Amino acid sequence: MMLVDCEACGSKKLIKKDGFHVCAYCHTQYFPKVNNATSSETVIGIASDIQVLLQKCIEDPSNRRRFANLILDIDPTNREAKRFLL
Repeated sequence: MMLVDCEACGSKKLIKKDGFHVCAYCHTQYFPKVNNATSSETVIGIASDIQVLLQKCIEDPSNRRRFANLILDIDPTNREAKRFLL
């Protein structure tokens, strides 16, 4: 199944950037489809989720601790998220 719409904002404009497919509007990143994957294999990427939450920390400082804690739930060693808790 090929990704045609951004799952985050619904945009149909995805561009290739640094090995990812990136939404031109909300900048959500998607891993490109792996050709040798069978239908029983699943690839879960959390990098784009973390990037979105880090961006929200910057854009919404009043809620940055909440977003940083969500990142640390996903990746407890994330240094960028820890600096928003200080």
